[in-house]
Amino acid sequence: MTEPIVFEHGRVQIRVDRGVLELFERSNVVRSYRTPLEWVRVQVQARKRGVYLLHFSYVEDLDEPIYARLTGSVCSLSTVEIPMADEPVYRAFFTELAALADRPVG
Repeated sequence: MTEPIVFEHGRVQIRVDRGVLELFERSNVVRSYRTPLEWVRVQVQARKRGVYLLHFSYVEDLDEPIYARLTGSVCSLSTVEIPMADEPVYRAFFTELAALADRPVG
């Protein structure tokens, strides 16, 4: 059995275990998002004052990028706010997951 992949950065923890991605964020309310890795879609939205929003939702088509810039409207199941400087760390992690799921990165 393979070990879970765990990504921890600031108040965010993402775990992938047996093909299921789970997102946890510590804040005033503990939020979570859980879905098969093949269905994950993360859209990155630049905001003011050096902040990005990561919108977690489901793909419509399994060939969609696992991680890409937000290009239109968004319907997110969970949203995480990160400093702009941290975005490359998240992009690298989702690039690794994309390879595991045989999915592109936008």
